[in-house]
Amino acid sequence: MGSGGYDGGVVNGGGLNCCGRVSGVDCRDLCQLWYRCPICSKSALNMSLAWEGLDEEIEATPMPEDYRREVPVLCNDCNATSRAWFHIFGHKCSHCGSYNTCVIMAAATDGHQ
Repeated sequence: MGSGGYDGGVVNGGGLNCCGRVSGVDCRDLCQLWYRCPICSKSALNMSLAWEGLDEEIEATPMPEDYRREVPVLCNDCNATSRAWFHIFGHKCSHCGSYNTCVIMAAATDGHQ
């Protein structure tokens, strides 16, 4: 995760983004509005306290039996794919512990390409 701090690097009119990546686009102003970089979706702030809060909320709010299943997820922070228990509050990356994830689904195969 990036530190959220800017240390002044500038490249091609852009600079060091809020997530710590260097690109031609300066997104620091946008990163003040969201917890993740609008360019690469990595967390731009230290989210560990928020993730701990989500752990507690998820533990205190079990999903109904019909919704208890594992789903494939992609972590925007560590770029790993893994499986997580489905929950309406979020899906935790089993590699880095982040909830900055998205559910990924395999393309439907109905015999047509």
